[in-house]
Amino acid sequence: MANQFEFDDFIIKGDTLVGMTRQGKDKIKNEGITHMPIPKEGPDGTPIRKIAQNCFYRRKLSTFEIPETVEEIGYDAFGVNNISEITIPDSVKKIDGFAFYRNKLTSLKLPSELTHIGPSAFALNNISNVEFNDKLELIDTSSFYANALEKVELPSSLKKINMFAFRKNNIFEVEVPSSVEELHKDAFETTTVVNK
Repeated sequence: MANQFEFDDFIIKGDTLVGMTRQGKDKIKNEGITHMPIPKEGPDGTPIRKIAQNCFYRRKLSTFEIPETVEEIGYDAFGVNNISEITIPDSVKKIDGFAFYRNKLTSLKLPSELTHIGPSAFALNNISNVEFNDKLELIDTSSFYANALEKVELPSSLKKINMFAFRKNNIFEVEVPSSVEELHKDAFETTTVVNK
């Protein structure tokens, strides 16, 4: 690996990046590292397909390089860090709950293959702009709770928007596509004008 991290710094099981070893955690802490290049493969050459639950939770990291081999980002994988921007590769199909919870994101482009955003996945950031893809079907409970959104252009692929999905934002009016089969009555603020 062409960076300050080695395979011994990570816990890798098959195609899953599970977390950091004690050595890796100490390296981040003792060397004041804020940038994390995530390995694209394990020591045996198996591509990394999943970043597991709590993998980088509360590591005080600011930037990540997520490789294009990754298809799934687990629960709280990047939660409670200092991430202000992130490029999520188009290979990612699922983002679990709390994956990027409580960071410093200001804008977001969703990967083209993503179909499901988990609960509170991007909650408690400062996102003012989201570029949705055309395959997204589910925005789960509190996915974008407590951000800085004023406008959202929802994709026509969308089928379900759950409770509090866009609560605590600044959205005054929204156009909900006809594809949406389930729209929770508390998905937006009570003052938001919802056009169906």
